[in-house]
Amino acid sequence: MMSGYTGERLLLTLWVGGLWAIGYLAVPIAFANLDTSIAGDYAGKLFFAVNILGIAAAVILLISRLFIFGFKRFHLYWRSWMLLLMLAMSLFFVAYLQPEMQALKQIAAQPEGVFERFDDLHKLSENLYMLLSLFGLMLVLTTDKSAEADEV
Repeated sequence: MMSGYTGERLLLTLWVGGLWAIGYLAVPIAFANLDTSIAGDYAGKLFFAVNILGIAAAVILLISRLFIFGFKRFHLYWRSWMLLLMLAMSLFFVAYLQPEMQALKQIAAQPEGVFERFDDLHKLSENLYMLLSLFGLMLVLTTDKSAEADEV
């Protein structure tokens, strides 16, 4: 029988593996081989998909942790807080950054300010994505021994 910790590890690996495969493999290859506007549209779709996957995974993982530890002990574990942070970051991508960047790309008469705004959002997006990827990697590579012991 698979423990909750093993299930958490599998779901995290799916989410974080998707982050790394899309952000550091698929998107750079797309930009290296496709027209920039086509690659940008493709990248936007890939990032949207991986962020939806992340939101779903985070919600499942957080609900699972609530069932395992209960409301009184949930907040005691750093992994719970990291998952909440990663959920917030994924929601920020889906609800604000990606739609805002898409709207700026749709403006036909791209005045100077639009390019600057898009560049600022793109830099913010890159940095947050890198943090999200590293936080996820940290969760995949580490354990919370006290939580694992409490679960048994």
